[in-house]
Amino acid sequence: MSPLLRHIVRTMIRRVKKKDDILATNTHADFLPGVLSYAHVLSLMAGAEMNDRFDARARRPQNEEVSIPLAEVLKKCNAIAGHSRPHVMAMLKRMEKLNLVSIESGRSERLNNSAGRYSASDGAAGRQLVTFDPVKITERAQQVANHDLDVSISSELELIELDDLEALISVDRKVILNKLSHAEIAEDIFAFRKTKVLNYVEEKGLSYFSRRNVRGAGELNSLDDLAFVDQRTLFEAVSAFDTYDLAKLLSASVGQPIDERLQSVMTEARKKEVSWVMRREIKIDPVEIVEIEQRFIDTVRALKSPAAHAAPAES
Repeated sequence: MSPLLRHIVRTMIRRVKKKDDILATNTHADFLPGVLSYAHVLSLMAGAEMNDRFDARARRPQNEEVSIPLAEVLKKCNAIAGHSRPHVMAMLKRMEKLNLVSIESGRSERLNNSAGRYSASDGAAGRQLVTFDPVKITERAQQVANHDLDVSISSELELIELDDLEALISVDRKVILNKLSHAEIAEDIFAFRKTKVLNYVEEKGLSYFSRRNVRGAGELNSLDDLAFVDQRTLFEAVSAFDTYDLAKLLSASVGQPIDERLQSVMTEARKKEVSWVMRREIKIDPVEIVEIEQRFIDTVRALKSPAAHAAPAES
């Protein structure tokens, strides 16, 4: 095989294996026994960890948590269950959502004591710790397997992260977000985590969900980005733009959010001019529309550039 064809085949094999791991960890039938199995593995590892601490188990408080390097957990689960690294990480993240474990950066002294157990090739995994209660973890994991969890937690398990959705359906996340913003995806497909929303409300306030971040001239690449441009700039751009081109632009954008956005900043006289042109049944050329869109974006960029803001001040 040629080097190019060999590279393509190997890349396809890696992608298929990654998808298999993601599909496996998102299968309900495989997930429930997996949580319990992983809980038993972590409990056994916690017993070995405490034995290494000069028989500190006898002096350990009943509810003390144990921290184990993430790299060790990855290696142990791979050795026992034969699961790949993405599979193990996905399972641990699900256990973290159920408050069975927590994954966080470890303290330097704790990591120095365990430095001999994993190599530098483990990267970020070697600097993270999996923390859990070795006494309660198996009991709570058994509740998951028996479907005895609260309804809210059960519904949480059905959620899928954007990264997993991107890999599962093989669609770029930008396309997914764009379709969401234009209401092209059914509402029952996506959901919001109540705990995450409340955390953002507490940290950043309600304005975080209503306030739009103003974008600079360099961040305007398409008509969708005009949703983040202030009304004054859009008003000046619409007023300065050619009437015939503006009519074509609006005709091609009927029903889209940008159509309503531009209509809202137009004066009544400007609306009448554009409406008169649109009633003439003008022909829409896709190639010409792309050029018109680019010219309009360039007009907005020019108005938002520092030179444009400095000119009125000097005058």
